[in-house]
Amino acid sequence: MKLGVCVPYRNRELHLNEFIPKVGKYLKEQGIDFQMYFCHQVDDKLFNRGATKNIAAKHAFEEGCDYVVWHDIDMIPEEGCDYTFPKYKPRHIATKISQMDYKLKYHEYFGGAVLFSKEHVEKTNGYSNDYWDWGMEDDDLFWRCHKEGLTENTYLDTVLKDQKYFKFDGNSSRITIPFQNHYRRLFSQSHTISMLVRPQQQLEKNPIFLVGDKERKYVEYPIFSIPGYDYSLSFNNSRALALTFWNGFNQHNYMWIKRYDNQWSWITAAFDTKKRLSHFYINGSEVDARAGIGSHSPWKWEGKLKDYDSKDYHLGFSPSNNADNRFFKGDIANLYVWDTNLSPDQIKNLHKELPQDNLIVKINANKNIFYNSKYNNTGAKIESEDIKVPNSILPHRVEGKLRCLPHKDEGIVDGVFVKGETTARNERRYVLEMQRGKLNHKEDGIKQVKYKLKSIEELTPWAKMLNVEL
Repeated sequence: MKLGVCVPYRNRELHLNEFIPKVGKYLKEQGIDFQMYFCHQVDDKLFNRGATKNIAAKHAFEEGCDYVVWHDIDMIPEEGCDYTFPKYKPRHIATKISQMDYKLKYHEYFGGAVLFSKEHVEKTNGYSNDYWDWGMEDDDLFWRCHKEGLTENTYLDTVLKDQKYFKFDGNSSRITIPFQNHYRRLFSQSHTISMLVRPQQQLEKNPIFLVGDKERKYVEYPIFSIPGYDYSLSFNNSRALALTFWNGFNQHNYMWIKRYDNQWSWITAAFDTKKRLSHFYINGSEVDARAGIGSHSPWKWEGKLKDYDSKDYHLGFSPSNNADNRFFKGDIANLYVWDTNLSPDQIKNLHKELPQDNLIVKINANKNIFYNSKYNNTGAKIESEDIKVPNSILPHRVEGKLRCLPHKDEGIVDGVFVKGETTARNERRYVLEMQRGKLNHKEDGIKQVKYKLKSIEELTPWAKMLNVEL
């Protein structure tokens, strides 16, 4: 099998001079048969990394390569990088990079170095040709892989057969759980709350929150709430599940985890008042800020938790923000609250084994009960289905350690895009069009790339420079 090393290029001569010999040496030591293709965009247009990667791969396949690695020019393999033929799925190897202290850049990161067979390229149609300047072309490629079944899509190992759930319309449907003496001060002491939910975006009310929006409106839709400096679990328009709580000084605490809409998710929060620590979980796994998709967990708060005493509980809305029409849209299958902080092992296995000790609140749509008390349902419909809970969508990865060559950061600095509107445009295209199914990747990719080949330079016996205009 012959490998085509495909590299987008513009004004990186120092990187080029280091990449060719060092990557070449690494591949030769692995016994890889390879040829390097650097695609140099020589016109005056904004740089297009996706299109130049497509052009390089097209030439690689035309010259007999069986597979390609799309490789950043500023990443040099150090150890563990597997450049062999990716038989079953595209392989992401840039998992430990020096720029990030040899950690993953972010949860769904699919850049740096990815290997595709010719068949994989044909299925995904390669990169989009319509991301100009910096950002989102790698994310778009990842989504193409997801659409073609080439990512790691796994589920929790328990299927809830014929599970009933409450459907909330986002407009008026809600459930109120009247106050009961046996849960007095439940949320001011050590406790655990867990819910099985499937939220939906409400684009008819508010657009998806984007980094590049100049007038950003951040909106929380309550799934569970206790009003008055609300204690709440919510889904927001930044595509995240969130936990909000307050201490006795009315100081705000906030934890979150990114999650696509229209997916069933177990969300769990555990509070230890002795240590003053809160833990936040998705599908039994604790949030890890290092993955770039959530906040730090555990989270330490000051003082005592706020005492809600005789407040009613609410599903699907909060009386505190009812005027803003912030009703939850989506599905809730159950709600459980324990008057103790469950262990990590117990939380990991909640979908299989529900602890009965210390279980104070139990709402399950299969059984219209809240212990000995009925709850008040206003407009929430009851439906049923076999519920499978998906884990996060991830690329197929083999851990590889790579050193990043020095370069200017062109991503997000201090919460804004360095490249400004061009990156914001790319973000809108990816999130609002590609992910929402408005773009057909079969009509925009390596098969449709348009360019003029100006010249080919032989840099070494194993490296070529393709000078092109787009």
